[in-house]
Formats: sequence, C-alpha cells, structure tokens
Amino acid sequence: MDERERGGEDRREGESKPGAGEKELPPLERGRDLTRIVAFTDGVFAIAITLLVLQIDVPTDANSSSDLLNKLGDQAPDFTAFVVSFAVIGMFWIHNHRFMRTIDEFDRGLMVRLLLYLGVMVLIPFTSQLLGEYSDRYPIVVVFYTANMIAIALAGILMSSHVLSAGLASPGYEWDIALSRKSSIFTAAVFTATIPFAFVLGAWTPLLWILLRFDPWERRRDRADRKRGTNAA
Repeated sequence: MDERERGGEDRREGESKPGAGEKELPPLERGRDLTRIVAFTDGVFAIAITLLVLQIDVPTDANSSSDLLNKLGDQAPDFTAFVVSFAVIGMFWIHNHRFMRTIDEFDRGLMVRLLLYLGVMVLIPFTSQLLGEYSDRYPIVVVFYTANMIAIALAGILMSSHVLSAGLASPGYEWDIALSRKSSIFTAAVFTATIPFAFVLGAWTPLLWILLRFDPWERRRDRADRKRGTNAA
C-alpha cells in the first residue's frame, strides 16, 4: 500500500473518532431525561382543556333572572360539548401519563410522533366548538369531532409502535406498552364504528362512546396493576 492510500485510510478512520481535544458525547437526539418532554406535554394538555371553556359565552343583556336562565339554556349544546370534551381530554391525559412512565429513553422519532399526537389533541377545542354550535343541525360536525378522536388514537399507536421498535421502553414494561397500543387500536375502532350513527343520532352520538369502557386491553392492564399491588402489599 503506497503513502497516498495509507493517508486516505487514516483520514477515513479519523472521521469516526473524536479529534484532538474533543470528547466522546452521547447522541443529542436520544437520552433519558424526559423532564422537559413531560412538562411540555402536560402544558399542551392543560392549554387544550382550558380553551374548552372559552366556547361558552357569558350571556349579555339579560333583563331578568328568567331571561338569564333562558339564555343559559340556549347554550346547553355548548355545555354538553364542554363536558364531553373535558372527559375525553382527561381520558387521553391519564393514558398519556401512564405511557410516559413506561418510557426509559427518548429519541427524535418519538418527539416527532409526540408532536403529531399533541397537534391533533389541541384541535379538540375547535372541533368541540363545532359540536356545540352545530351538532343539533348538521350531523357532519359530529363526524369531524369523531375524526379528531380517531386521529389522536392513531397518533398514539404510532408512538407506542416506535417506542417498542426503537427499544425506548423501561425494562420490563414492554408488555404494558404493547397493551397500550392495542388499547389505542380498540379506541380508534370504536370511534370509527360510531361514525355512521352520527347521521341518525346526531348530537346524541357521544353516548355510544361509553363502549370505550369495555376496552379489554385496558382492563387487562388494570388487572395486572391490581395483582402487582397485591403482591407488593
């Protein structure tokens, strides 16, 4: 091997090693400190759940108590949409809180998927206002709202799948994340199945979402938690 070839080989080897005065550093887009990610996620949830109340207007120009009650009664669909959306965001926040506790590391792929998840989450105040204003007249807004829920569930599936494939789960919690993914699939399926009923039930369609309480994968996780709690006691 001549000097030119040896020099080229040395340069190629040097490209993969730190230069003089440099240190071996961990990848900047992968790590274990989830503090900022959890804080950012909780902040977005808090903003989304707070914005819900802004769709309810304070009645003006009320001439009497009965007039005020009538004006408040006119906003009953808005109050209903607020209650439904508050419960939905709360449910997703509880699930996300548990999901975050099963993660040991993060990487760029997880952060991108989390941003997608939060992006469709903050749409809820908008679709909730549509639901409150027009659900009694235009069933299509119920479809918009349901599609928002499906998008959130699908984003959750993407996050769970990435955590498992990239090895980001806390040791021993892979089974929990796998069940979380199946639970998200069940959630997306329930919301999708209720879309046709929106054109028949209209604003009453959310009553069908009680089916989410029969999620077999979530029940399985709950049983496992109770069993572990009993063993720990």
